[in-house]
Amino acid sequence: MVKKILLFVLLAVVMIDAKAQVWTVYNTQNSDILGNTVLALAVDARGTKWIGTSEGLCKLSGKTWTDYSMFNKKLKGQYVNCLTVDADNMLWIGTDDHGVIKFDGTNWKEHESETKRLKMKFIRDIAVDKKNEKWIGVTLGGLVHYNNKTWTKYTSKDSDLLSDFILCVAVDHDNLKWIGTNEGLSVFDGKRWTNYTPKNSELLDTIVPSVVVDSKNVKWIATLGGLCKYDNGVWTQYTTANSEIPSNQVNDLAIDKNGVIWLTTNKGIAAFDGKNWVVYNKKNSGLVEEDVLNISIDNKNNKWFGTYFYGIICFSGHTVKGRLTDEQGNALENKEVQVGNTVVTTDVDGYYRADVAAATNVVVTPKVDGFTFNPPTVSIPNISGSKMDVNFVAQRETLSSGGAGGSEGRVTITPYLEEGYIILSFNAAVAEVEIRSNTKVMRTIPAYKKGNKINISKFPKGVYKITVRTSEWEKTVTLNKKH
Repeated sequence: MVKKILLFVLLAVVMIDAKAQVWTVYNTQNSDILGNTVLALAVDARGTKWIGTSEGLCKLSGKTWTDYSMFNKKLKGQYVNCLTVDADNMLWIGTDDHGVIKFDGTNWKEHESETKRLKMKFIRDIAVDKKNEKWIGVTLGGLVHYNNKTWTKYTSKDSDLLSDFILCVAVDHDNLKWIGTNEGLSVFDGKRWTNYTPKNSELLDTIVPSVVVDSKNVKWIATLGGLCKYDNGVWTQYTTANSEIPSNQVNDLAIDKNGVIWLTTNKGIAAFDGKNWVVYNKKNSGLVEEDVLNISIDNKNNKWFGTYFYGIICFSGHTVKGRLTDEQGNALENKEVQVGNTVVTTDVDGYYRADVAAATNVVVTPKVDGFTFNPPTVSIPNISGSKMDVNFVAQRETLSSGGAGGSEGRVTITPYLEEGYIILSFNAAVAEVEIRSNTKVMRTIPAYKKGNKINISKFPKGVYKITVRTSEWEKTVTLNKKH
């Protein structure tokens, strides 16, 4: 009995879903995180994760958690809305009641007088520009600039800022500040303002929760109407109507080390490489909650997602995605593909996907009888990023017998084994066909017309000799029925 139990345990370990290997959830029940509502995430230069919750600030370093409300009582039970690490590896903390707090790992700087004078409660976002100066978005309080010496405030009353309800701030390669508000998008060069709204541009919605800038200085803009791309005056829109984005409500954005755009929405997560999409939800991944608030990416390219009531979800792997089609581009549905140690099945459009552990050698091979593929297999050594276009084109195998007797004696068999039939071709209109196993004749067709289907679905698996006879020649070909 003990041996049976041990065997069961071993089998259970082997059969653990691959999702569990690359998706990890941290909540108040299985870790020392302060709260399950995660409002902010940041990663410093040492790879330490800083987590802002509805209950205060905590840190995850390796496997060790630290509660910072123990060291700063103003963070105890405090909503930590945003976290930013500056060029000096200083942590900037945006809170509800105590404004901006700076932390160097030992000492706290709370900026109490500036918070009171500039009415900097309800900090929503903090961005650091090329000069290591800070730009602070305040809910209902406008934009505050701190040049590490003096403080300046901009509001819609004394500037061309669209709205005082700031949702996000980003800095591009030209040191321009892109400010998302509830009325649209404002861009500030230090002197002049440029505003974008759905009325004067192709911005999808007035509410802009996040903006990120890629390596080519292209701006990616999250709205409640979908995702926008702004590239030197050219707008591109991505919505549920024209793309695979899971929802038009985009909550947050980040760019990984490979330049892939990651989106959090109220209906799951998406990754977009500019051409291909991968969507993560509760059905196809380790997500325990689809309404995902925010994202941060660490120095190992792991993705960390914050949720309202479910803590943090970490995705430490990569996704392999591709498609199986025939030579005409038609989808091969319900076909198996081996991705590393995992076997997945193509969907109705011929797509497959699997989440695999990072830094592993992954081999992708279609497992479909009766077909050869181009390429036959794909090897991905030491996978370090999602591979979204590992595609295969199928060509049906043909079995032929020719040789002496010339082309008039050549027989070609095209097997459709999963469909349960074969088709014979030869240089004659009609021939006698005999199908024999190792022990007996399975079927004889006295007058077979070439191109007709021969049903072999009820034949047991094994090797069969198929003989084709005409008045002028006789040829035999071998068929291996594996299923």
